[in-house]
Amino acid sequence: MKQTICLILLLFGLSFFVVADEAQIYLQHQHQQGDHSEYYPPADMPEVYFDSDMQEIILYADGNADYYDVDIISLSTMMAVISTQVDGYGDSIDVSLLPDDNYRIVITSSNNNMYEGNFTNY
Repeated sequence: MKQTICLILLLFGLSFFVVADEAQIYLQHQHQQGDHSEYYPPADMPEVYFDSDMQEIILYADGNADYYDVDIISLSTMMAVISTQVDGYGDSIDVSLLPDDNYRIVITSSNNNMYEGNFTNY
């Protein structure tokens, strides 16, 4: 009985260390002149995270856009290294083959709203 309790406590304690290394990529809306979205972000603005453990970009959206065009650009070469399209409800993008570098992610919704953010892959 004591061994069972100790095992449960040990497993419970270890569960606090199993945390995803997921960092939010803060996006900026690239609005047009006279656009009021500097105060109110567009409804199709997704949330984006970089999970360094899983080596993927995770895009969360709620269907306010039909799709998102996603470009990942190396800041050292200014070349697009990944260009893909993601469903309007979001998805994940495998970035495991990207070399260590700083990157800019450019997301354009089907509503023609553009969002940009940066992340580092090390």
